[in-house]
Amino acid sequence: MKRANVYIVVAIAVVVWAALLQWQGVTLKPSYLKPYSWAVAAAVVVFEAFDRWLWRVGPVPRLMGRSLVRGTWQGEFDSTWVDPATGARLGPRPAYLVIGQTYWNITVRLLTSESQSRSLVGALSATRDQGATMQWTYMNEPRLRLQAGSRIHHGAVMLDVHGHPPGRLTGSYWTDRDTKGELTFERHSPRLHSDFAGAAADAAFSH
Repeated sequence: MKRANVYIVVAIAVVVWAALLQWQGVTLKPSYLKPYSWAVAAAVVVFEAFDRWLWRVGPVPRLMGRSLVRGTWQGEFDSTWVDPATGARLGPRPAYLVIGQTYWNITVRLLTSESQSRSLVGALSATRDQGATMQWTYMNEPRLRLQAGSRIHHGAVMLDVHGHPPGRLTGSYWTDRDTKGELTFERHSPRLHSDFAGAAADAAFSH
């Protein structure tokens, strides 16, 4: 939900309110609309505060059936990708999943020692009793020196969110270079890291 939706909802409410007053025989005066701008401003502030912070407070996420996955997750990925230089699969490798989350939106970055991927479109679907599922499409950009053997590519990911509050993320991914793999994340830090080295140095993962 975007800020524009708040303006639309408030505008519809005002129109309905005015129509009901007229239907009841109340004469409308221009002065009745003077508080309108204040009402819109208050609605926008409350909406922004809820979307960014308030929904994460205390038991609110669980009461609203919304999994709180925001932060950096430590785990690994296991890909079917074959190294063209050796002709061998590399096996499971460490990775960090950085999730930015508001009530309405999520953004995701996957950090490895060789590349970063950024979500293009993401969603978190959830129910009160059955956990949640994250889905997103992404673009992956390997480090420049590795792009000869591992080109920039696109893909999609689906992860199941386990626990209330979440304690584990598991799932799989597919790419447009005909590879796929599995992902598992089991340790969490509330910090949002921007690179692999910073995430690896986070003391929260050593506990």
